[in-house]
Amino acid sequence: MTNYRRTLAAALATAAASVSLYPIFIGVLWFWAGLGSIVIVAAVSMATRLRPLPVPVGLLAGVAALLLYLNLALSNARSLYHVLPTPTSMRLLFDLAGQGFNEAGKYAPPVPELRGMVLLAAAGIGITALLTDLIAVRLSSAALAGLPLLLLFTEPFTLSVSRGFFGTTVAFCVGVAGYLALLSSEGRDRIREWERPQPSAGDAPDTRTLAAAGRRVGFASVVIALCLPIVVPGLHVTRLFGGQPGIGGAAGDGRGGGAGAGFPDPNTRLSQELKMTQAAPVLIYTTKAANPDYLQVYVLDRLTDDGWRIFGQPESLATVGPRLPAPPGLTSATSVTSVTTSVEINSNVGADELGALPVPYPAATVSVPGTARADRATLMVLDPSVALGGLKYSVTSLSESPSQQELDAAPSPPSDIREHYLAVPAAYDSLFSLAKSVVRKAGAKTLFDEAVALQNWLSGGAFKYTLNAPTVLDARGLEQFLSDSKAGYCQQFSFAMAVLSRLLGIPSRVAYGFTSGTSIGDNEWLVTTHDAHAWPELYFQGAGWLRFEPTPSGGNGQGTATAPSYTLAPGNASVGAPGQSTPAAGPSASAGGSPSEQALAKKIAAESVFGITSSDVGADAGGGRAASGGATVNPWEVLGLVVAGLLAVAVAAPWCTRLAVRRRRWRRADDVALAHAAWRELRDDLVDHSAGCLPSESPRAVAARAGTSLALAEPARAALGRIAMAEERARYAARPADGSGLRHDSATVRRAIAAAVPGTTRWRARLAPASVLGRALGAITAAGDTYRGVRGAVTGRIRAGLLARYPRSGGHSPGR
Repeated sequence: MTNYRRTLAAALATAAASVSLYPIFIGVLWFWAGLGSIVIVAAVSMATRLRPLPVPVGLLAGVAALLLYLNLALSNARSLYHVLPTPTSMRLLFDLAGQGFNEAGKYAPPVPELRGMVLLAAAGIGITALLTDLIAVRLSSAALAGLPLLLLFTEPFTLSVSRGFFGTTVAFCVGVAGYLALLSSEGRDRIREWERPQPSAGDAPDTRTLAAAGRRVGFASVVIALCLPIVVPGLHVTRLFGGQPGIGGAAGDGRGGGAGAGFPDPNTRLSQELKMTQAAPVLIYTTKAANPDYLQVYVLDRLTDDGWRIFGQPESLATVGPRLPAPPGLTSATSVTSVTTSVEINSNVGADELGALPVPYPAATVSVPGTARADRATLMVLDPSVALGGLKYSVTSLSESPSQQELDAAPSPPSDIREHYLAVPAAYDSLFSLAKSVVRKAGAKTLFDEAVALQNWLSGGAFKYTLNAPTVLDARGLEQFLSDSKAGYCQQFSFAMAVLSRLLGIPSRVAYGFTSGTSIGDNEWLVTTHDAHAWPELYFQGAGWLRFEPTPSGGNGQGTATAPSYTLAPGNASVGAPGQSTPAAGPSASAGGSPSEQALAKKIAAESVFGITSSDVGADAGGGRAASGGATVNPWEVLGLVVAGLLAVAVAAPWCTRLAVRRRRWRRADDVALAHAAWRELRDDLVDHSAGCLPSESPRAVAARAGTSLALAEPARAALGRIAMAEERARYAARPADGSGLRHDSATVRRAIAAAVPGTTRWRARLAPASVLGRALGAITAAGDTYRGVRGAVTGRIRAGLLARYPRSGGHSPGR
């Protein structure tokens, strides 16, 4: 009983610690899957302790049960009878695990509940439950069981996941409560066993006072740990409660503090750095431009089956000295002005893998310490050797405002542009008809009209801006976004417009960087992590690469995003689809506004949270999603049906077994067999209705006692006497009694016994007959005894052999 209580406490502690994983996933399916793993592990742990088994045997049984559960939950379609594993189902399970590891290493949280990720979550929580039970119960060290729980609890911190104050506090308190409950359970058991091991209920000491004292100590320790940062000078809220890493680090005005800021990049670190509860300052720049351009950091110009990639063309870097290579395709100077921007990066910005500097596109000159180089095709400025934190540099860039006439009349791009920026994998060809329908409905006549039509369609009311959307990284995910969910943030919108543009014959690429940020007065602009952004750039000969803005902006979208002026010209007002509004200008349009307008702009920027979540890419590899247009099969619905079926079978099995045993007994033909069958049925009926008999009692004594104690009526008493007499004659007489009426007598007695006992006992006898369950438990006990005997014999032989070979090491001679 003691071990059972501690097993339940270990399971509760594991479930409580798993709550801390909530920021990693979108939804709660992962939690229920992990809870199922915990229940399975706890049940097997209890079952394997019915008899004393070696620790490795119990651990292997837990691993096997966990594997069976995962197979049932995630690959039951390929299992035998949807339950028993097969080589095919196990292969699918391991493929899902590999897919989950690939998704975990490639994408950032919060992730949608992909089958591979749910498998890893359920398996990880189950393994934690196994280790916790092993240490706390089998090895009797609940304190050390906190190590696997700590690994589970700290997993979100290793991923730099954004965590709100309230949610994280609740998760922390729940996890601590589970661990304290586990310690309390072990403490109670140790107190009970001070005088004697495994004391009975009457001999166990009262542990309530000491347990209450332990709870008070644990609660006081947790409160002190939580309140310590408030009273210690210089120690501020850490990432435990959703703040920034480290000690100190107030955001201030953006000139210092605010640890953890960084530049967006197209890999996992992008989302990890930007999914922060509070905006962290990245840089401040000074410019006289009323509407500054976006700050470009990376350019992804190669479209593959797995999304956009950086450096699509052969890498060709030119030294910045300080002039950069000429912007590709920009030959018209009538609508170009020169803008000077002075940039100061926040001192807390960490290192960047490529050393990319945020600069307005296209940059003409960059004056920066170090040996910066620029990519000729994209004009990305790179210097991996320079420390970004506190870096100051000056940029001269070209601001374009081409007219609609110029863009409508843009000639065909050169062959090298067409070769590199119109390539579309065949997987995206199914979206061509969608792209054509959008521009056809908009009445677009030129490629520029088509580009604006795509921008207005995506940024219009048909799509919703939300951060809780999977990253789009392949054709299926893009089709899901465009045709089904129609909800996302800048990553999805920029990906979609760039792909659709290529399908229409417009060269395109995707840029990552920052919006213009928020004006803070005196020609200064503050850029924070909430201003991180992704946008498409389309190529028009003569104007080169132009920025477009398909992401919804303003209060219902990316707060500081703005559509470029050349897409909002009066001549283009009718290009969008009917009923669609053009994107509204963001807060950066009020650069010279009043202080109240600037405060409003700051508020909008602060409330706009940008982040990238993981995608549903690769889910189909494991069979998670049905083909496009087909019905989707939810494996957890199948699991629910299977579990419900197993429960129904478990409820019906004892009753059905009792009926089967009865039918088999009455198949006997001779009078002796019928007498024994009636007697066994009588004994089982008495046992099932909690009125059993001792093996030493004679049939006549059993009949007399049962008839009196149950107050049976005369017909039942007479039938009971005939059954007892038939059994005695079958045992001792030379000739048995006639058995033709014993089956009827048995049914009469059974009905009388059922009518004489309370209703609960009657239903228990029907649904959970003790005669069946007792035999099953006896068989399990016998198997355990057999194993124990075999183990003792083998161990004895090994010990005897060792003592015979090394007589001095055992201290006794082999004969003793």
